[in-house]
Amino acid sequence: MNAKIYNLEAAPAAIPIELKNRKAPIAKRILIGVDTALRSYDAARKVDNLAVGPVMKFRSETELLLYVIKQLELAEEVVVAYEAGPMGYGLHRKVSELGAKCIVCAADSSQQKSKRRKNNQIDARSLTGNLFNFSNGNEAALQLVRVPTEEQEQGRAVSRQHDQLVEERRRLGAQGNALLLSQGFGSRKNWWRPKAFSELSRMLPGWIVELLENWVDLLRALDEKICRAKVALAKRCSGPRPKGAGAASLAQLQSEVLDWELYGNRRKIACLAGMVPSEWSTGDSQRRGSITKVGVPAIRRIITEMVWRIILFQPQYHAVQKWQEILKGPNKALKKKAVIAIGRQLIVDLWRLQTGKASAEELKLVMIEG
Repeated sequence: MNAKIYNLEAAPAAIPIELKNRKAPIAKRILIGVDTALRSYDAARKVDNLAVGPVMKFRSETELLLYVIKQLELAEEVVVAYEAGPMGYGLHRKVSELGAKCIVCAADSSQQKSKRRKNNQIDARSLTGNLFNFSNGNEAALQLVRVPTEEQEQGRAVSRQHDQLVEERRRLGAQGNALLLSQGFGSRKNWWRPKAFSELSRMLPGWIVELLENWVDLLRALDEKICRAKVALAKRCSGPRPKGAGAASLAQLQSEVLDWELYGNRRKIACLAGMVPSEWSTGDSQRRGSITKVGVPAIRRIITEMVWRIILFQPQYHAVQKWQEILKGPNKALKKKAVIAIGRQLIVDLWRLQTGKASAEELKLVMIEG
């Protein structure tokens, strides 16, 4: 179906003509699914139980917001939904300020994959249909995204930039190592650091040193930026914390969780880390496999790193005691499983601490200040 383009003055109609002249709201609820892009917004509308209307194309966010204002005059409730992506949460905040309800959900292309057709119009109509099912009680129709406040979003951006700097350093360092390996000089950890590079310069041919120098300045600059970013993260964490859980790590964890109070039970917070086992069961047959990894990858990484330090600094922690024999054993695969199990328990216990459901003494965690 071709998209229709409306100007600011246009008033699109997807309802019976005889209802236009009524001053009171003509519908109980209008649902709008929006496919967002950099230079356009495709929106499909569903009025109450009527069919999904034609897809409308708006050339700017302002046009879309004016359209939402018009819908607020036509219905008692207006619900707008769009998929999370690079456009961020600005649209959510602006639509909410107008008085409409706005939902941000995870992208879902399962229907498009099954039909092997995908475009903005199909996405908008599919999203509107899923929004209708969700609004009528089918919670599985949409996977909601936690919308941060502006302050929370800024904190998360700081945390993720630190991780991006670390990843960029790893990538550039690997390129230098690849050059050393290809020329038969082995691999050197942190080869760009002053002492290591000074040693390499004495044993390498001049042309290799010249190539490595192109990366050295970049890598050392990244070292400085990462150090400053880590200090800034640590300053965001205040108050007592579990021994072994670094201040920077806890600040990053807080920036990803957003609000511990959002999660009503331990299963939900464990799912956020993706540390719950996958399952393929039917009838009396039950089979569980590796973890689902459906949560936030950054949380899973932070918790996993934290577990290794907890094992070292808090061997009395009840989850560590439970897996003590495996952790001391030689089987590396079982050790990894034990770390995941401890991590799943650790994030639940941190949730209990943050929400006041349990004390550090009850959880057998040693707390330190600062």
